[in-house]
Amino acid sequence: MNLSLKQLKVFLGVANASSFTKTAQSMHLSQAALSAIIRELETQLNCRLFERTTRTVALTEAGRLFYPTAMKIVETLEKSVVELNELGRQKKASLLLGCTPMIGASLMPQVLARFAEIEPHAQIELVDRPPSELLKMVEEGDLDAAFGIFFSQLSGIDRVPIFPTRLVVVSSALHGANGIGNVPRDGVPWRALEGLPLITLPKDNPLQRLIEASLSKEDVTTGRRTVVGHLQTAIAMAHEGLGVAIMPSFCEHICRHYQVRIDAIRPEVEFSFYRITRSGRDTLPALDQFTQMFAAAAQLSPLAQFTDPVH
Repeated sequence: MNLSLKQLKVFLGVANASSFTKTAQSMHLSQAALSAIIRELETQLNCRLFERTTRTVALTEAGRLFYPTAMKIVETLEKSVVELNELGRQKKASLLLGCTPMIGASLMPQVLARFAEIEPHAQIELVDRPPSELLKMVEEGDLDAAFGIFFSQLSGIDRVPIFPTRLVVVSSALHGANGIGNVPRDGVPWRALEGLPLITLPKDNPLQRLIEASLSKEDVTTGRRTVVGHLQTAIAMAHEGLGVAIMPSFCEHICRHYQVRIDAIRPEVEFSFYRITRSGRDTLPALDQFTQMFAAAAQLSPLAQFTDPVH
């Protein structure tokens, strides 16, 4: 018998999802390839693990008996791999880090350059992904840590606030303020956004849900909506006068590359920017040092001063 980790993970995936199709999609396999893996596993175990109909997939009695064993094996192996990788990185003073594309294009380059000056022998690998992908990579031990806005506290994840951020409104400095008009020194009232064209993230984005909740709370109905996938795209569209964008204040760093203005919104909506790690892992000294440098870089500019255009 020659069971593989991949076979066990596919078995657990189908058992948890009760679906070959969903499991194939989540594991980036074709349905034919996934079915072949299950057939091979059943052949090696000499028993059927699933009852299949046109509508449902359920564990057989043998499958139910095998499930806790497979779960324990996978958890033990993954934990060992994480611990060994972590030990190797500690010896090399290396880090595997993740961040969102916006942070990767704005804050990370200067932090990485500064960190390389202080720790020239350290090795840092960086990936930029959406928050949901970063969270999964941290959960599976593929990253030492990730930086971003993670609204939910999830089991198995340690979430450390790095610095506070808040919602601001970004508009064109060349094409007028899209009807916002004269902005009080303490910021734009939410009511000033009434009827204005808005550049937004998709509705299921956690940040956009916060923005929509804030608009609803203040009883503001915006005008035409343009939906984009990334904050930097929203900034570029605001630069061209296609609407206003509501986003976190740390986006000021990338706004410097565009002729846009950033204004605080009143009443203020504040939340935290986080570093996430997998629970139970020892914190690497290099990671704490990098985190401190990251937080310092994020707060170098006076984020409270939003009333003047950013050039």
